[in-house]
Amino acid sequence: MGKLKFVRQTRDTITEVALHMDRLVAEKPTDPRSATQLHLISVFGGDQEVGAVAAAIADEQRFHISLPGGAEFFGYLGEKPVVYRASLQIPGRKRPVRHLAAVSQTLFETTLGADGQARRTVLFDGAPDFVMLRLAVRFGLPVLPEWAEWFCADLGRRGLVEPLLGLNCSPVAVKGTKLRMLRILSSGIKRKLISVQPEPSALNSSST
Repeated sequence: MGKLKFVRQTRDTITEVALHMDRLVAEKPTDPRSATQLHLISVFGGDQEVGAVAAAIADEQRFHISLPGGAEFFGYLGEKPVVYRASLQIPGRKRPVRHLAAVSQTLFETTLGADGQARRTVLFDGAPDFVMLRLAVRFGLPVLPEWAEWFCADLGRRGLVEPLLGLNCSPVAVKGTKLRMLRILSSGIKRKLISVQPEPSALNSSST
């Protein structure tokens, strides 16, 4: 479990809010003096704390992130993040726990048709099945499930997969446009590293 802290100082007061964090996707920090891009945060706490963090996200404020093991850095979600809020009823508690998940525009735009000209795709998980599925959905790629291991291995061989910083997940960023992904698939088919198997009905009709 990590922590997300927000501090705002005015002339007369200092507001400090801290929430527990169970998920994080972020670019790897390169300079401790500057804030890094956050792509996903999932936090929970009380009404006032979650409300304050939601307002800070809308104002494009930066947050202090603390991870298990002692790593600390500052991060921000950038322009127009997508925020989801919910309540969690915990047995033994009179009041529900408030939950907030915020997604950067970069991560949100991996949905179908959101940004078909993208050159980089941020993904929550680096598992081959998940990577191929999300790229296929984003770019409308013609793929088969059995291609996943080869496809991700080929992306890695080409240096197109970049590990990101994650808490309770294994995020990656995949570099490449739709055209490049199609060329990789086409190359695999031409070299007979992957193939499209004919339908059983087609095999039966050809044998007769």
